[in-house]
Amino acid sequence: MNIEKELTLQFSKARVKHIADIIGADEERFAVLMRIFLQGTYVLTQKAAWVLSECAVRHPFLIIPYFRKFIDKLHEADASDAVKRNVIRVWQYTDIPEEYTGEVYDICFGYLNSNEAIAIRAFSVTVCYNIARKLPELKPELRLTLEDLLLKNQDGSPAIKSRGKKILAELKKK
Repeated sequence: MNIEKELTLQFSKARVKHIADIIGADEERFAVLMRIFLQGTYVLTQKAAWVLSECAVRHPFLIIPYFRKFIDKLHEADASDAVKRNVIRVWQYTDIPEEYTGEVYDICFGYLNSNEAIAIRAFSVTVCYNIARKLPELKPELRLTLEDLLLKNQDGSPAIKSRGKKILAELKKK
């Protein structure tokens, strides 16, 4: 299968699942998808991001070798919302390698009080919490930030309210 060609066809959730099915747990096919994600055109990068997130949720081990590249991609000035959303979505389901924990936390924590899209912020809440569970010294800062975020949630976003309240309750337990 030509992954790049598949990405140029009529795109839908069904196509994403189809491409992810074909890639499966195959590291070489996933590497082709990653090349497109990292170096493709704007539109191909967005489409590859969606497939990438589907693959990574199914087979989280596939993304481990790419953490540095994900971080670098998020630092690009022109990183699209689709790229940010899908990378952070993937991080929710992945055990972050220790050497990247601080940098991933800083990225996601920075998104919490930003003007990023709701999904990026909501996924960031979960990533920060997952990291804070391993590094308890981060819990007070995250708790205060979530309390503030819920007070400021002027847009009334259900995703922010739901995740924020759930995680805040978990943080208060300990």
